[in-house]
Amino acid sequence: MSISRRTLLRNIGAGAIVGALPLSPAMEEALWGNSAPAQPARAAGFGVEPVLLYRNENPYGPSEKVLAVLRESAASGNRYPRTEYDTLLDKLAALHRVKREQIVMGCGSGEILCMAAMAFLKPGKKLVEAAPTFPALGKLAQTAGIEVADVPLNKRYEHDLPAMLDRVVSSSASSGSAGTGLVYIVNPNNPTGTLTPRKDIEAFIAKLPAGVTVLIDEAYHHFVSPGADYESFLDRPSGDPRVIVARTFSKIFGLAGMRIGYAVGTPETAKRLAAGFPAWSVSVVSARAASAALDDVDYVHLGIQRNAADRQEFLNQANARSLHPIESQANFVMMNPQRPPDDVIKFLKERNILIGPKYPALDKYVRISLGQPGEMKIFWDAWDHMPSPAEI
Repeated sequence: MSISRRTLLRNIGAGAIVGALPLSPAMEEALWGNSAPAQPARAAGFGVEPVLLYRNENPYGPSEKVLAVLRESAASGNRYPRTEYDTLLDKLAALHRVKREQIVMGCGSGEILCMAAMAFLKPGKKLVEAAPTFPALGKLAQTAGIEVADVPLNKRYEHDLPAMLDRVVSSSASSGSAGTGLVYIVNPNNPTGTLTPRKDIEAFIAKLPAGVTVLIDEAYHHFVSPGADYESFLDRPSGDPRVIVARTFSKIFGLAGMRIGYAVGTPETAKRLAAGFPAWSVSVVSARAASAALDDVDYVHLGIQRNAADRQEFLNQANARSLHPIESQANFVMMNPQRPPDDVIKFLKERNILIGPKYPALDKYVRISLGQPGEMKIFWDAWDHMPSPAEI
């Protein structure tokens, strides 16, 4: 029996689906991993508004053109979508050179992950993923009683594809083990910000047993610096019908609060993903905002340039402090603070600065989302007042 929608929602709350609602601690746990940062304590000499460097959001927000559409659309909040879905689907289909029936939209990428869990995971069909990676899908599976095989990243912080293949093939060959229903690849990976080369992923997919689906999460696609190692599976499809690609409007487009994501696969796969889910979970306001964001190509290019500059400045500052960050291709950076991560998170929270949670698979590291220059100055000023490891 596959994961039922009722079981899925009962186990995790509706956080991944009804993403616009306030999240309970249990919902936060399912989506973000470990414990979500609590409201920070106020500290003398620090701002009232928290510095949010923990969820990999776009600190600059959406473009002015999108904001104008949001203001105009607010008055339509009493209406269900009419043509907005069709308009957005047409634009996405044209952008990715696919048919409309290959696209499934969801309330954030969280709902896309729920769809994939329901469609491809069930008792006897496990999930294979990296460790660490974005934890939501793994937690969805675990809370529904599905086996999850977490495969540590390799020494270059890439997906260890040979080891992942071993977990898939060994389970397929053994009658006593659960077979694999879904492989989850986040590229660039979260929380490390690292890339797994395109050619390696293609070789991995070619060796997979028939019937194993691969979900490639490209949430951070736009932030990758041009290079030979990376190419989107939407920009250049592999042609393998088992591949699904997920994208979100939460990052480069600055629409995290609007909760809108989508997946692209074959028409048959798209139909399977959408089965059992409402076709109206994307609001009329979100659909209009996403459509306007796709049109504002100049703002996307500006966002790419801003992120590259902000990331390089962060790396410069970190290297100057001998913190040895992991080379990132996203809008966040993971690094070893040379002191207990829990102490770092607590120290910064007391100063109204929120950074990412600790990941057990890399428990000596912390993850910092990039903020605007003024926010990063506050961060580094606080960092420089942190007690040295010898003083802790």
